[in-house]
Amino acid sequence: MVKVTMDQIIAFRNNGDFFSNATLPLKGAYKLNKIKKAVEKESEFYTDKFQDIVNTYAKKDDEGNLVFSEDGNQIMIKDGMVEECNQALADLQDLEVEIETYGLSLEDLGDDLECTPEELEALMPFME
Repeated sequence: MVKVTMDQIIAFRNNGDFFSNATLPLKGAYKLNKIKKAVEKESEFYTDKFQDIVNTYAKKDDEGNLVFSEDGNQIMIKDGMVEECNQALADLQDLEVEIETYGLSLEDLGDDLECTPEELEALMPFME
């Protein structure tokens, strides 16, 4: 088991296509699949808590819909609540959880796997 932050969980999740499509030796594929399932569970928790934060701090119109910035890229936060919202988001991202790594090591991934530094960085916290 390793302790990882929710931020690391989300980085792993965001690289899920790479991890799902990588051709690995059977042992490595098995271990990575087990880790992926554990990450998915924690990711659901993160998504639920993120939604709670949005519901608490986001501006809403008269019909209860979220209000977005003019460019449509950001959810607008209630007046005077930006710092509190940012702190709640930071606390969520920094929340630590324990994940079983199943002894995943660099050797389990084989010699032929190619990945970007970003993909490797997302995987490293889950390796022994």
